[in-house]
Amino acid sequence: MSYKLVRDVMHRGVITCWADEPVVDVARRLREYAINAIFVLDHSGRAEGVISQTDLARAFVQGGWEDHTADEIMTPEVVTISGDIPLDVAIQLMLDKHIHRLLIVQGGLTPNRPVGVLSLSDIVREMACMVEE
Repeated sequence: MSYKLVRDVMHRGVITCWADEPVVDVARRLREYAINAIFVLDHSGRAEGVISQTDLARAFVQGGWEDHTADEIMTPEVVTISGDIPLDVAIQLMLDKHIHRLLIVQGGLTPNRPVGVLSLSDIVREMACMVEE
Protein backbone atom coordinates (compact mmCIF):
# COMPACT_ATOMS: atom_id res chain seq x y z
CA MET A 1 0.00 0.00 0.00
CA SER A 2 3.02 2.30 0.15
CA TYR A 3 2.47 3.39 -3.45
CA LYS A 4 -0.96 4.77 -2.56
CA LEU A 5 -1.60 8.20 -1.13
CA VAL A 6 -4.19 9.02 1.50
CA ARG A 7 -6.29 10.86 -1.10
CA ASP A 8 -6.57 7.62 -3.11
CA VAL A 9 -8.31 5.80 -0.25
CA MET A 10 -9.95 8.43 1.98
CA HIS A 11 -13.66 9.09 2.14
CA ARG A 12 -14.35 12.48 0.58
CA GLY A 13 -16.55 14.85 2.49
CA VAL A 14 -16.82 15.21 6.23
CA ILE A 15 -19.91 14.92 8.41
CA THR A 16 -19.59 17.54 11.14
CA CYS A 17 -21.46 19.21 13.96
CA TRP A 18 -21.05 22.47 15.80
CA ALA A 19 -19.45 22.59 19.24
CA ASP A 20 -22.64 23.97 20.80
CA GLU A 21 -24.91 21.45 19.10
CA PRO A 22 -27.04 19.25 21.39
CA VAL A 23 -25.73 15.70 21.80
CA VAL A 24 -29.20 14.38 20.91
CA ASP A 25 -28.76 15.89 17.43
CA VAL A 26 -25.25 14.45 17.15
CA ALA A 27 -26.57 10.96 17.92
CA ARG A 28 -29.28 11.37 15.29
CA ARG A 29 -26.71 12.44 12.69
CA LEU A 30 -24.52 9.41 13.41
CA ARG A 31 -27.53 7.18 12.86
CA GLU A 32 -28.73 9.07 9.79
CA TYR A 33 -25.38 8.82 8.00
CA ALA A 34 -24.49 5.37 9.43
CA ILE A 35 -21.12 6.62 10.67
CA ASN A 36 -19.10 5.84 13.80
CA ALA A 37 -17.83 9.34 14.59
CA ILE A 38 -18.38 12.99 13.79
CA PHE A 39 -15.96 15.91 13.85
CA VAL A 40 -16.84 18.90 16.01
CA LEU A 41 -16.22 22.35 14.52
CA ASP A 42 -16.01 25.73 16.14
CA HIS A 43 -17.86 28.58 14.46
CA SER A 44 -14.83 29.48 12.34
CA GLY A 45 -14.97 25.99 10.80
CA ARG A 46 -11.88 24.66 12.59
CA ALA A 47 -12.04 21.10 13.88
CA GLU A 48 -11.70 21.15 17.64
CA GLY A 49 -12.80 17.64 18.56
CA VAL A 50 -14.35 14.37 17.56
CA ILE A 51 -17.28 12.44 19.00
CA SER A 52 -17.18 8.69 18.55
CA GLN A 53 -19.73 6.07 19.47
CA THR A 54 -17.60 5.45 22.55
CA ASP A 55 -17.94 9.09 23.62
CA LEU A 56 -21.72 8.85 23.23
CA ALA A 57 -21.86 5.60 25.20
CA ARG A 58 -19.75 7.15 27.98
CA ALA A 59 -22.13 10.13 28.16
CA PHE A 60 -25.10 7.77 28.27
CA VAL A 61 -23.85 5.75 31.25
CA GLN A 62 -22.90 8.93 33.13
CA GLY A 63 -26.52 10.05 32.82
CA GLY A 64 -28.15 13.22 31.60
CA TRP A 65 -26.59 12.91 28.16
CA GLU A 66 -29.63 14.56 26.55
CA ASP A 67 -28.72 17.84 28.27
CA HIS A 68 -25.13 18.06 26.95
CA THR A 69 -23.62 19.77 23.95
CA ALA A 70 -21.03 18.34 21.59
CA ASP A 71 -18.11 20.21 23.14
CA GLU A 72 -18.93 18.76 26.57
CA ILE A 73 -18.50 15.12 25.51
CA MET A 74 -16.07 15.32 22.58
CA THR A 75 -12.53 14.03 22.58
CA PRO A 76 -10.57 17.25 22.03
CA GLU A 77 -7.59 15.82 20.17
CA VAL A 78 -8.08 15.85 16.39
CA VAL A 79 -5.24 14.49 14.31
CA THR A 80 -5.15 16.07 10.87
CA ILE A 81 -3.09 15.22 7.81
CA SER A 82 -2.86 16.13 4.16
CA GLY A 83 -4.22 13.83 1.48
CA ASP A 84 -0.82 13.94 -0.23
CA ILE A 85 1.06 11.75 2.25
CA PRO A 86 1.69 8.04 1.64
CA LEU A 87 -1.02 5.76 2.98
CA ASP A 88 1.40 3.61 4.97
CA VAL A 89 2.59 6.73 6.84
CA ALA A 90 -1.01 7.58 7.74
CA ILE A 91 -1.65 4.02 8.92
CA GLN A 92 1.43 4.10 11.14
CA LEU A 93 0.27 7.42 12.61
CA MET A 94 -3.11 5.89 13.46
CA LEU A 95 -1.42 2.89 15.07
CA ASP A 96 1.03 5.04 17.04
CA LYS A 97 -1.73 7.33 18.35
CA HIS A 98 -4.25 4.49 18.92
CA ILE A 99 -6.94 6.24 16.87
CA HIS A 100 -9.46 4.95 14.33
CA ARG A 101 -9.69 7.94 12.00
CA LEU A 102 -7.77 10.90 10.66
CA LEU A 103 -9.24 14.17 9.46
CA ILE A 104 -7.92 15.08 6.03
CA VAL A 105 -7.44 18.81 5.52
CA GLN A 106 -6.42 20.86 2.54
CA GLY A 107 -3.84 23.60 2.47
CA GLY A 108 -3.59 26.41 -0.02
CA LEU A 109 -6.03 29.30 0.04
CA THR A 110 -8.21 27.71 2.73
CA PRO A 111 -5.76 26.01 5.08
CA ASN A 112 -7.01 23.35 7.46
CA ARG A 113 -10.38 23.08 5.73
CA PRO A 114 -11.70 19.53 6.30
CA VAL A 115 -12.06 17.68 2.99
CA GLY A 116 -12.20 14.03 3.97
CA VAL A 117 -11.70 11.27 6.49
CA LEU A 118 -9.43 8.25 6.50
CA SER A 119 -10.72 5.53 8.81
CA LEU A 120 -9.58 2.04 9.62
CA SER A 121 -12.64 0.86 7.68
CA ASP A 122 -11.30 2.61 4.56
CA ILE A 123 -7.96 0.89 5.02
CA VAL A 124 -9.50 -2.57 5.48
CA ARG A 125 -11.67 -2.00 2.39
CA GLU A 126 -8.54 -1.08 0.39
CA MET A 127 -6.77 -4.19 1.66
CA ALA A 128 -9.68 -6.36 0.54
CA CYS A 129 -9.64 -4.74 -2.92
CA MET A 130 -5.92 -5.41 -3.23
CA VAL A 131 -6.49 -9.10 -2.55
CA GLU A 132 -9.20 -9.27 -5.21
CA GLU A 133 -6.98 -7.72 -7.90
